[in-house]
Amino acid sequence: MSLNNIEYYFKEGFYNLRHNKVMAIASITSVIAALFMLGIFFALILNVDNIASQVESQLEIRVFLKEGLSDEKVGMLKSKIKTLPGIKDIKYESKGTALNKFKKQLGEKKELLMGLESDNPMPASFIVNTASPENMGGVVNKIKEMDGIDQVKYGKNVVDKILNITYVVRIISMVLIAVLSIVSVVIIYNTIRSAVYARHNEITIMRYVGATDWFIRWPFIIEGAIMGLIGTVGALLILRIGYSYAAKYMAGSLIMFGLLPVGTIIGNVFPILFAIGLVIGTMGSTLSIRKFLKA
Repeated sequence: MSLNNIEYYFKEGFYNLRHNKVMAIASITSVIAALFMLGIFFALILNVDNIASQVESQLEIRVFLKEGLSDEKVGMLKSKIKTLPGIKDIKYESKGTALNKFKKQLGEKKELLMGLESDNPMPASFIVNTASPENMGGVVNKIKEMDGIDQVKYGKNVVDKILNITYVVRIISMVLIAVLSIVSVVIIYNTIRSAVYARHNEITIMRYVGATDWFIRWPFIIEGAIMGLIGTVGALLILRIGYSYAAKYMAGSLIMFGLLPVGTIIGNVFPILFAIGLVIGTMGSTLSIRKFLKA
């Protein structure tokens, strides 16, 4: 491919856009809408993953020990639990520490616990964190089998809900992303096809004088790519503005968790939308011109 040919392809691609302004604007607008929706779902996935990660980091397994265990036995249990697959961290909480924490939780009513220091009813325990919430069920079952363990508690319902919500959001988002991508391809396909039919005679003459299919095809591919990229830029600008307002509006509603900064969202979404915009643009134009050249 010579430099002159490349220059010709781009000139023809931009000419096609100018010559079919109405269809091009309609197509670009539709692509912006589709990519904007894609951006929203990608932002949703990123935020759900972020909130899930925050919740996961706070999930812990509480392992209560039987009364009367020696320090040696406690140390052996701690080492044994630490060697289990999926264990991230383990901390020992003595009976005295547990009582002090309970006092802090009661606040002004901590006087109710006065005098319990000599006969502390609070059990000693291990606080276990796993590398992933998926590991918690297996770890709990193994710990329960160990000698010296009284009971094991963890937020099973919370863990299950987090995993289910994350899974459902990802599946729905992926399906909608696929649907919107197909819609965008169809839109650009129809736009390029109208441009092809508008230049039917010119293309026919080019084929008669010996122009290769690729020589005819490249300007239309570039036209589709340009529409896809313009749609990407427009979608990103709207997404940035819309997400900024949404983040400010929801800042007061999400007490425990905040939305990811707009810069983080755009930084993660930009390469994805850029690639999708380029692909659906070139794919839509490639399909339309190929069908015509085969005719």
